[in-house]
Formats: sequence, structure tokens, C-alpha cells
Amino acid sequence: MSKITIATVAMPAVYDKQQNMRRMIKELNQAASEGADLIVFPEQSLQGYLSDTLNYDFENVAYQFDQAEIIPQGECIAVLIQEVKKLQVHAVIGLTERDAERAEVLYNCVVLLGPEGEIGRYRKVHQPGDEKHIYYPGDNFPVFATKIGRIGMLICYDKVFPESTRELALKGADIMIMPTAWGLAGDTKDPEQDYMVDTYTLFGRVRALENQCWMVESNLFGPHGKLNYHGHSRIIDPHGKIIADTGFASGIAMATVDVSAEIIKARSVAYIGYHFLKDYVPVNAPPSPLTVSQRHVKSSRE
Repeated sequence: MSKITIATVAMPAVYDKQQNMRRMIKELNQAASEGADLIVFPEQSLQGYLSDTLNYDFENVAYQFDQAEIIPQGECIAVLIQEVKKLQVHAVIGLTERDAERAEVLYNCVVLLGPEGEIGRYRKVHQPGDEKHIYYPGDNFPVFATKIGRIGMLICYDKVFPESTRELALKGADIMIMPTAWGLAGDTKDPEQDYMVDTYTLFGRVRALENQCWMVESNLFGPHGKLNYHGHSRIIDPHGKIIADTGFASGIAMATVDVSAEIIKARSVAYIGYHFLKDYVPVNAPPSPLTVSQRHVKSSRE
């Protein structure tokens, strides 16, 4: 299938898992009734994201440990899996995942669901702020073959790092899905002029353009604890153009697109015919002493 209808949701997610689940079921049914083949929800749309990312908060930790779910048998994710099966669509759900074998291990996760159930999952690799005190990091960027295209997933802070999306593109992803919990920088009277909205837009458009892939972003909306999310769930084409956007609001942005045709166009006749992935030359850069992973390697050798 090349031509598909994509829906991306902007929604609030509170510290009430059942309420969030009911909201997601409503949005799933609305999008499906309008012909959506793929429906994308924000980061942590099931349990709700942390209420403060800069300061350690015991209540945040306790809540996430209490409400985490094992995939696919968790009480809420199991319901959502059945709903997606019933609607015969594909969906991406953000949640706190509990490791099936080690109950103390949690992941900031997104799971890709289809008409037959779970297709695959991605665990967030790059962790900002207080996430490090709660979640274990993921360690790879998988791509999943589906009836609607090859899908790769990332989460929020991952999009700051170009290597993340480049790996998905080099693995053959047609559609890169980016659930986020991206907030406003401050109490800007015009949220469209907010610095964090600006960077959100820049990162998303550039990642789509530089890889000549589709990008689907789904962001939380509204206040939650010390954070205020700006929505702007959107669909970006392989030319880096935003073709659907919820704006500063909750709701659903939708577009019917020809996935393969636009990728071929982007990599053949657009941008004066340059195919970025074909021309890409890996850089064998020396390891940086600044990165967390290298600091860990160094300390283990000492």
C-alpha cells in the first residue's frame, strides 16, 4: 500500500491512566471513522509524562512505577490493542513499559500496533532531565515492515540528534514517527513565537528533509505540573514541508499521502535531483569525551 491516510493526535495526558485510555479510544474511533490507516499518539499518552523534568520528584517516580504496564498484557494496553484490532488500523501508543522479567526496570516506550496486534516497540534512547532517574535507556533504532510502509519510531529528545533519524533512514524507513512531550519555554503571549515551538519545528522539518522521509510528530497539549505542552501534532513530507498540523490546540491532523511516490520524487527530481542517502559518506569521528557513553567507558577502564 503506497497511498495511506495518516492521523496524528494532540491531546492532554494527565496522571489518570483510565481517563487517558478513554480519550485515546475516542480519538482512535474518530480518526478511523474518517478513513485513517495510521493513528499516532504522543509520548507517554497512556500514563502521562513527568510533571517536572528538571527536579527529582519522588511522586513522579512512585506514580510511574505504580502505573507501568507490561506489553501486551497490561490492563490498559491490552484494551487498546483490542480496539486497534477491531478498527483494523495501525496505531502508535506512548507509555511507560515495565520489563516482563525485571519489575524494577521501566522504559519510556512507544508501541506500534496493527490489525493483528503488536508489530514492534521502541524504547527511548536519549533521555533528558529527570527521565534518567526513572527509565532505562533503549539501545537501538528498529524499523518495522508493515502493510502501510516501513516504519521507524523515535521519542521526543531523540530528534535533537541527527544520527537517530539517519539510522532509521539508512535501514529503509519510509515513515519516521516521533511522539513527543515538547513544552513551551515560558508564558509567551503568542505561543507561535515561543522558542521551544520554533526549535520543535526546525528539528522536525530538517530531520524529514535531510533524510527525504516522511515524519509524523504527535505532541501533548495543555498544562501538566510545571510543564505546558503546545500541541502542533503534524505531518511533514519528504521535502520538509508541513502538510497537516493541529496547531496550538488538541485535536487530530490528517492527510492522505502517497508514501512511495513522494519519497521517490524527493530523492530524484526535487532539490535539484540530489539523493542525500545515496551521497551520504559516514564520518569516522573520534569518540568525544563529552558524551555520557564515553564517560562510562572511561570510568570502567580506570
